[in-house]
Amino acid sequence: MERAAEELRFEQAALLRDRLKAIELLGKRQKVVSGALADTDVVGFHRGAAKSCFVVLHYLDGELAAKDMELLESPPGEEAEGDIVAALVKQYYNGRGVLPRQILLPCETEEEILITRMLSEAAGRRVQIITPQRGAKMELIRLANLNGAEEVERATTREERRSRLLEALGKLLDLPEPPRRIEAFDISNTGASDIVSSMTVFQDARPLKRDYRRFIIKEITGPDDYAAMAETLRRRFRRYGEGDEKFSARPDLLLIDGGAGHVSTAVGVLRELGLDIPAYGMVKDGRHRTHALVSPQGQLVGIQFNPALFALIGQIQEETHRFAIEFHRARRARSTRASVLDEIPGIGEGRKAALLKQFKSLKAIRGASLEELEAVVPKPAARAVYDYFREE
Repeated sequence: MERAAEELRFEQAALLRDRLKAIELLGKRQKVVSGALADTDVVGFHRGAAKSCFVVLHYLDGELAAKDMELLESPPGEEAEGDIVAALVKQYYNGRGVLPRQILLPCETEEEILITRMLSEAAGRRVQIITPQRGAKMELIRLANLNGAEEVERATTREERRSRLLEALGKLLDLPEPPRRIEAFDISNTGASDIVSSMTVFQDARPLKRDYRRFIIKEITGPDDYAAMAETLRRRFRRYGEGDEKFSARPDLLLIDGGAGHVSTAVGVLRELGLDIPAYGMVKDGRHRTHALVSPQGQLVGIQFNPALFALIGQIQEETHRFAIEFHRARRARSTRASVLDEIPGIGEGRKAALLKQFKSLKAIRGASLEELEAVVPKPAARAVYDYFREE
């Protein structure tokens, strides 16, 4: 995984290198035209077909001191650029503690007076808004806009790389289309207790955390990863069949943390529910690193020949495992807190819940004063809790 990760990072390193060169070049060029600038922000905006970029260059004493950029989805074509820039400027400077003395805008906006008043009141002094038409300040606007255009181009290139990566994965697994939505599943347990599972989602090769889901396994009483995986997938896809909006998206590919047995279990559940979704297992080596995929028939599919693909599958496996482990640990911690409080006379479910809601942790309850405890539960119960932890 280390080697794959190193090979994957070459793209990130190249991107950072290009950005540093752009900043260095920008700094050299701008020293010529910005010597008179004392405390100025230069705003740039580039509107691409799919993405746009909002740029703010910060100048102190004529030198480029910092640069902020934000990529965003391009707004509808009918929206005026001046309105877009005005909205972004207000959003960017809202709540900032330090404001520049002047701000150069790339285009005129009907809200210039409103923005001037808003920022001047926030700064406690006049903040000047200027829309240059020519000269050195206009040159700075052009350079800020160029930075935005280059960032949009780089972002588009990253999307194209991700698209090609998914195309390669689709061809490798003989899928009809590139798997834009990948769902991955893992089981976490300690013996027969607190068995949980996780579902992570990667959309266009990037984590889509709002669609992550966790499951508490309810139908089995002992450690059985196959049965736990079957229960997880039944619940997930029954909700899909029922039209539950939280499970409404249909994946293009399932990745199961495990071998051929786990994948066969997954395929069995899908067939049971009348679904035809490709599923593969993520096979790990002795160091718990994914080194191949495996089909339900047990056929290994190598991924190490493609460093970017190898790193993507490794990232999916690690993220899914992390998500399951964190959920499992959180449940065990809550169970431990509850079991200790169960030993205290007079502390039932209601009082236990009230204490945990107020103090958040067993450590905080242990350190609470008698008066603090009495503010949450009746005095006899508070005394019982207080004495219990003092007698430990």
